[in-house]
Amino acid sequence: MMIRRTNFSIVLVACFSLGLLNAGTINVAYATQDNIKESQKNDPRNIYGKVTDVIDVDGYTYAEVDSGKEKVWAAGPPTPLKAGDMIAFSSQMPMQNFHSKSLGRDFPVIYFISGFITDKETTAPVSPHAQIKQPQSAVPIEGINKAEGGNTISEIYADKSKLDGKTVRVRGKVTKFSANIMGKNWLHIRDSSTLDDLTATTDGAAMVGDVVIAEGKLELDKDYGYGYLYPAIIEHAKITKE
Repeated sequence: MMIRRTNFSIVLVACFSLGLLNAGTINVAYATQDNIKESQKNDPRNIYGKVTDVIDVDGYTYAEVDSGKEKVWAAGPPTPLKAGDMIAFSSQMPMQNFHSKSLGRDFPVIYFISGFITDKETTAPVSPHAQIKQPQSAVPIEGINKAEGGNTISEIYADKSKLDGKTVRVRGKVTKFSANIMGKNWLHIRDSSTLDDLTATTDGAAMVGDVVIAEGKLELDKDYGYGYLYPAIIEHAKITKE
């Protein structure tokens, strides 16, 4: 997947601001513990509490938080958390009865968030635009074959002019997921046909490592502003986990 980059600083600030607004979090880069409490009072969309458990996996930090009323789990970008830390996070993206393949466990409810607010620092929302660069030694992911009645990622890029504006169906392994940024969830997928990844926007959710089928309209040269242009992207994709 290729994107065109202009002024990095402007883009980073713009995406950071949009992500915080959509997540309903406070719009400061550094917050004291008192500020976290104040943000919780002022914004009922945030959950505030003490960290009781932390699990780090590739691309995510899972945190269990005791809000004083109940214990809940949140999954966000990698963040150095420990038991006893006071944090806040957005409650805008709950998932019911979520099964994590990477952890091998079920969560009755888990919140997917773009960043944790801690007593030291607000973690920056994960930018959905960041290009995933594969090392030179990388090889295509094994075992991710064409979906029935669909296309491989390689075929989509090769035939993108013919597929423009049409519904495509593609199987892929999730390599990145960013929730609630610019009003969308964003995921990157790869398959066994190429080293390139393909981006999709969706209302659904998935975790890094999940194998999914994404089905939606392919759009070319999609410009979201701030200098970012996607040569090909699946918009409003239906995500089915396998």
